[in-house]
Amino acid sequence: MFKNLNIFRPIIAILIFFIPLYPKFPFTSVTGTYVSIRIDDIVVAISVLVWLIYQIIYKFPVFKIKITKLFLVYFLAIIASFVNAFLIYQSDPTNLLILHLMRRFEYISLFFIAINSIKSTKDFRISYIFLLISTALVSVYGYGQKYFQFPVISTMNSEFSKGQLLQMSTWTRINSTFAGHYDLAAFLSVALIIIALVFILNKNVWVKIISLIVWIAAYPILTLTASRVSIFAFLGGICFTLFVLRKYLWIVPFVVLVGLSIFNSKDLNQRLLATIPALKNQIKTTTVAVTPTITPTPIPMIVVVTPKPISKSTTPTPTIIRNKPTEIYPTVDVDAGVARSGEIRFNVEWPRAINAYKKNIITGSGLGSITLATDNDYLRSLGESGLLGFVSFMAIILFFIIKTIPLIFKKEKTTHDLISIIFFGCLLTTLANAIFIDVFEASKTAYLFWIMMGLYYQSLILKEKK
Repeated sequence: MFKNLNIFRPIIAILIFFIPLYPKFPFTSVTGTYVSIRIDDIVVAISVLVWLIYQIIYKFPVFKIKITKLFLVYFLAIIASFVNAFLIYQSDPTNLLILHLMRRFEYISLFFIAINSIKSTKDFRISYIFLLISTALVSVYGYGQKYFQFPVISTMNSEFSKGQLLQMSTWTRINSTFAGHYDLAAFLSVALIIIALVFILNKNVWVKIISLIVWIAAYPILTLTASRVSIFAFLGGICFTLFVLRKYLWIVPFVVLVGLSIFNSKDLNQRLLATIPALKNQIKTTTVAVTPTITPTPIPMIVVVTPKPISKSTTPTPTIIRNKPTEIYPTVDVDAGVARSGEIRFNVEWPRAINAYKKNIITGSGLGSITLATDNDYLRSLGESGLLGFVSFMAIILFFIIKTIPLIFKKEKTTHDLISIIFFGCLLTTLANAIFIDVFEASKTAYLFWIMMGLYYQSLILKEKK
């Protein structure tokens, strides 16, 4: 029944459409954290349930897939991390430890669902069509936030995560239907590579026209996020892929376009200019040794305050506070914001992850034990799951790199080879984003990443039909 209908093809199409577009409204809260169960979790859970029924009916064909062994090793590694955190460190309440473990399984399950959705080259087209639609609608909503006061739904802190409908101010960066501007930027940096390369490589005129329109609409949204790492990750990924595909002349317009975008985007321009001084100051504060000085212990002074008599005839006068017009906002100190962002990473989040790793270099200190953000997924993996988790995860990534490298040097590339190389560029872009963004942990980007990797795997495995 499943094999004839290919029920996973519409499931993946729905997920590619639904996950980017549904805002993070909480469905039910979880005790001990402001991370909530949401509708997208339920949709994914239903998809996984269908996949499990399929596996039971056909006696678990998933174990015949070569890469499954690598995932089993990774699952054992994070389970070991969970057991260690539960029995020894007790870093979080049991329900939170289970939640973090189950979310990892939930994210990666979409990899195997995506594999089952691709039976031929035509199935890639359906996924691409829904990616175009979702990217276009994400862009439209982003413009609505910027110019028409569309509401912002964010999970940047515990109050926002309750599903409050906020509005953008002058200094707020666009997040569209995502929970934060960094997540949106990470998504667009990958989607724009796929759309651009399909436009360049595909010979169908209508596919070219529609792809170009969506790309032109979506690219400015990436610049409006003002995410420095994502825009450079996009540039690196697209230029590398074009170089591999020997489309050398196309590299020039993309380099020029990104350069002009940086120059014309005031927010992005200021943040880039503020990055170098912030890094210099950070290096100075971390390398220069501070000599402690002995200071005398202060003796508290006793001050006697004589209360003034209250006059009965005095009546309180209300203070009138006049609000400024809504179009007037206080000046934003970009330098201070960039410096603060760097200090949080370098002085708080990254050292916290390193200290968690040092507790137990084999299994780490447990999933979710170093709070919800590290802004470096590699350090986060080391801190939470130790060498076992980090090495087993990177082994999965290395599998794709090893499988793709021979395709780069092939003279005659098939359609599947071209698709694989496009996904390879997207993988490199995601790995670059992971240096400063938790792309493997944030639900929207993690879901979409593993869907992409499932499609990537099928492009490597399926043989081209004559």
